[in-house]
Amino acid sequence: MKKFCLTAIVVLLSCFSFFAQGIEPVQAPADVVLNFDTESGGREFHLGELISIKYSYLATTPGKYTRVEQSQKLTAGRSLDIRCTPPSEAVRRVSLSWTVTDDKFGNMLVAPCGGIGGASVGDCFDCDSELPLSKTPVNFRSVPMNNYVRFRVAGSYTCVASSADVTTNFKDEKVRYALRVNSKPLELRIVDDPAWSRSAAAAYASAYDRSCRSKSVPHENLSECYDLARRITYLDSLDSLATEVARFDGRDHGWNNGFWESIQHTSYPVDAVQLMTTRMQESDFEVSRSTIEWLASSELKIESPEAFEPNSPAVRYHRQAIDKLRKFVRLLGASVATKEPRVARESAKTYSFFAKQEYCEGKPLIPQQEQDLTLSSIKSASNQ
Repeated sequence: MKKFCLTAIVVLLSCFSFFAQGIEPVQAPADVVLNFDTESGGREFHLGELISIKYSYLATTPGKYTRVEQSQKLTAGRSLDIRCTPPSEAVRRVSLSWTVTDDKFGNMLVAPCGGIGGASVGDCFDCDSELPLSKTPVNFRSVPMNNYVRFRVAGSYTCVASSADVTTNFKDEKVRYALRVNSKPLELRIVDDPAWSRSAAAAYASAYDRSCRSKSVPHENLSECYDLARRITYLDSLDSLATEVARFDGRDHGWNNGFWESIQHTSYPVDAVQLMTTRMQESDFEVSRSTIEWLASSELKIESPEAFEPNSPAVRYHRQAIDKLRKFVRLLGASVATKEPRVARESAKTYSFFAKQEYCEGKPLIPQQEQDLTLSSIKSASNQ
């Protein structure tokens, strides 16, 4: 009987948890205000231009509301979001890790004998910050709107900021409900100016090369370098893609310029695969597992997009996935011997990892004799 009761409680709690996840926040009363505007007050921007925004919270009834930084602490809590009409692309939030693989592709590789899964871990800064709202605004400035939406098409847009990170419940209460706050609409005009885009890409690349391409970026340059890097990635043009690929070398330089993430989510996937295929074979490029997986997955997606549809059976594309992976592993093997010593060592580890995988085939991806010859040529080159 006790076991039955315990089971029933667990089931009820699971159901409640599932139900709670679908709860929508209640609309906040009119005395809670979310102001949202561009930092410059401008209304016209270029495609790919950095759009700095500012937003603030205030309450005309002091002492009643609290803004909670870690919105997931609240029931139905949501962090700041921006939506535009006509619909613009919501920016996919990714972790700062360089490993961004496609689970669908991974499932294809091992489809005959099972599947794989993945998860990402986010970052949290100042998670416990909670601020009571009053008539004095709580301000947030110089936030890139590009972190929330991406405009790929020129035109006029109406954008609204919203969040559910305000509550009337005190911090020590067990259940705290979120209130949804919406801003007034912000009208923007996005213009397509290829000449501006090319000029901006060249100027940002030149400034980046002056301050940010050393092996260890001086601490005093980091703020400038982060700003330049994000301006390059926001452009999302062929020129900016070429800039990113040329300056991404697969290595950890102590700070993340965001180029790898941008390359993976570019509007020009065919060009990205072509550029990265050449880049990964160059002497200064350290090839990681994520580089090989992304190249193989992306080329397959370009050639057979139906393979990545939700209901597409992974086993049907197992052979194509294996062939794509083998192609890029062989390209890596052929280029390792020409790489710089430290880069060659790490790239050789990547080659060895993939070469010996069987992927339900009953034999290694790269035949053992071929592996031995490749690794032998790498050792010979490193001893010269």
